[in-house]
Amino acid sequence: MAISADVLQSALQELMPSYSELFVKWHPVLERVLLKGNIDKNVLTGPYREFAVVSDGPGDVTQILTGSEIVNGGRNQNASRGNTYAPRMIYAFDVPGKDLAEANGEMDLARIIQHYPELALSDFHERIAKQIVQGNGNNVGGFFSMNGAQTYNPQGTARTGAFEYIAPASQTATVFNIAKSTTTGWYNQFEEISAFGTNGRAQMRKCYYACSRQQKTLGPVDLILGDEGSYLAYLDDLDSQVQIVTDKTTSGDRAPNNIRQGVKFLDADFYLEDAIDDLAGQFGSDGHSNHATGGVMYMLNTSTWFAYTLGSDANKESKGDFSVRGPFRIPEQDLFRYEIVLNMGMHTNQLRANGVVTGGAT
Repeated sequence: MAISADVLQSALQELMPSYSELFVKWHPVLERVLLKGNIDKNVLTGPYREFAVVSDGPGDVTQILTGSEIVNGGRNQNASRGNTYAPRMIYAFDVPGKDLAEANGEMDLARIIQHYPELALSDFHERIAKQIVQGNGNNVGGFFSMNGAQTYNPQGTARTGAFEYIAPASQTATVFNIAKSTTTGWYNQFEEISAFGTNGRAQMRKCYYACSRQQKTLGPVDLILGDEGSYLAYLDDLDSQVQIVTDKTTSGDRAPNNIRQGVKFLDADFYLEDAIDDLAGQFGSDGHSNHATGGVMYMLNTSTWFAYTLGSDANKESKGDFSVRGPFRIPEQDLFRYEIVLNMGMHTNQLRANGVVTGGAT
């Protein structure tokens, strides 16, 4: 008995919640945000979100010597309002009617479901991963990017990526609608390596501690993503001191048991991020040649990062959280189209607790 297009659509709707979780776990940034409870999947107010950025304490301190001192009160105006937008993205893929007509039974249905949706989600993930770290994600240019040498366009207005490759005092970009040049404490940390064998680990430590001592309650940097050259240079420098870390999924997940492997740097997990292509000319120069061709390492405190999608019911096609639409018969072709709909936004409220190190591949 052949499998109908509607049966496949019903199966996809049932499986998509687990697939959407797998999509998040494929990327270490999104996975850490999920584990820390910083993904909101039930946003009902639309794709636009505002958030507060507090750069200093809200009050003042008065030392009491005699008891007659006037206690300084008041309220420091130290909060800025940032904003972000969850762009709407639709990944469409076609299933040949021939495959459906020739399929028989549950085993063939499982094969089709594995072949098409998993490949679709894998491709979708790779595009967004590239967009996050490099800003060149192939038709997902509305999604947020960390790369300050590129812009992204969530809703008709170009925005600059979060990280600048220059010292904090010289940073001038506007990130999440907050100007670095006029907002106290709104900047990313930055260090540059001249040659890894000379000052590689020293510069990494400087950036790590500069990030980690911001907002003490947040804890230290917990995640580092680096290009291949920087990652291998770090391994070579450590040699026998390398400490391997492995992210494991829980039983029942559709992901492989060991979804990724990295190494430790102080208290952070350091992973090779294939999507960082430092030879692609995507990271600019700003007078610092090493970050154009010599490697990029993002140091992140994932407690400061937040993501959100529109809604939580995968069976409602309008919500944009890996909802499934289709099948649609392609006119004059033996094809059925399915669409995966995603509205997802991402931001940080403590930019200075995060940083970037360049030159690691030199």
